[in-house]
Amino acid sequence: MTGSATPPRYERSDHLVGLVAEVERLASLVRTADPADRRRLATGRRDAAIRASLVLDGAPATALPDLRTAEELLAARLVDGAEATTQRPAARVGGWLDTLRVLDDPDDEVVRALEVVGVARALAADDLADALVTDLTAALRDLHGRLTRGLVDAARVGAARTSEQAVHDGSVGRMLYATTAPAAVPGEVARLGGWLAAAGSREHTLIVSGIVHLDLLRIQPFDAANGRLARAAARLLLRARGLDPDGVVAPEPFLAVDPLGYHQEVASTLRRRDLTIWLERWGEAVSDGLRAAARDLALSSGTVPERAARFVADRDDPAFTLADYRAQAPALPEVARGDLGALLDAGRVRRRPGSRGLRFEVVGD
Repeated sequence: MTGSATPPRYERSDHLVGLVAEVERLASLVRTADPADRRRLATGRRDAAIRASLVLDGAPATALPDLRTAEELLAARLVDGAEATTQRPAARVGGWLDTLRVLDDPDDEVVRALEVVGVARALAADDLADALVTDLTAALRDLHGRLTRGLVDAARVGAARTSEQAVHDGSVGRMLYATTAPAAVPGEVARLGGWLAAAGSREHTLIVSGIVHLDLLRIQPFDAANGRLARAAARLLLRARGLDPDGVVAPEPFLAVDPLGYHQEVASTLRRRDLTIWLERWGEAVSDGLRAAARDLALSSGTVPERAARFVADRDDPAFTLADYRAQAPALPEVARGDLGALLDAGRVRRRPGSRGLRFEVVGD
């Protein structure tokens, strides 16, 4: 909610309103698929979602195993998260480094495997979807435990953060934004839970999930894994409120196209105290996940207007804007947006994150 007593403020921009309609249309289309096919797709898209979520937390993509490899590695090394957390004395009250469990100095390979398995557990936490709305504090504690099993000392799993924390640009170390003061964390989480159960119940699911996602990034409730916690909670809300009942939507890969831009947008939103552009970025990510699901389920027709197909085929530069399209394929604004929607549905183009629906890129063959 971008402030201790400030209700969420955003503008119902044309782009955001269009995204709400877009995700409703795509979600309805996906729901026409066979439930068994949707469940298989959710499993199939899991590795990409896990990888992208960890990349957004600063993990190197090339060092991340897929889920099966991670599970096999942990089994071979006889590493079990539930038992491992008991082998270290209670953590000092401090930050992230004090909270991390150290089990015989595990190498990076083991840590990455534990992180991958943890995100997989969070994405499969269907039983917590409704609890996020009815008891946010308890649900987040449970979700944090699943994310950090084997990584965080048992004494700190699900415990409110007690140290100052800030989010930095990992490449240069520049601080992007400060997070909620430790003493205020429990109250801020409770306030968010109250909004979610009351005023939030009257908002569209896309808006609610985006607000909760942002607020958890701002609050940083725990010592570790707050980014992946925020994204997992947002996805569970999409499920709890019926927009993605099968978990086929994977917004993380779209967000991970520009990890620094994702974090910079959080910082900009907190400075502006206006969630509009953040909600547009989140809406684009959810829409992208639904579109990919529709294509994978063979539900998209792939049909695009001839003028749109010709425009894409004739371009030398893959990057273009809505204005470029209208200049070369004259059409009214709503017609041009419809053409671009058809290109998006067919997977011929993709949006540039954070461009407010104005910049696109041709997808290579």
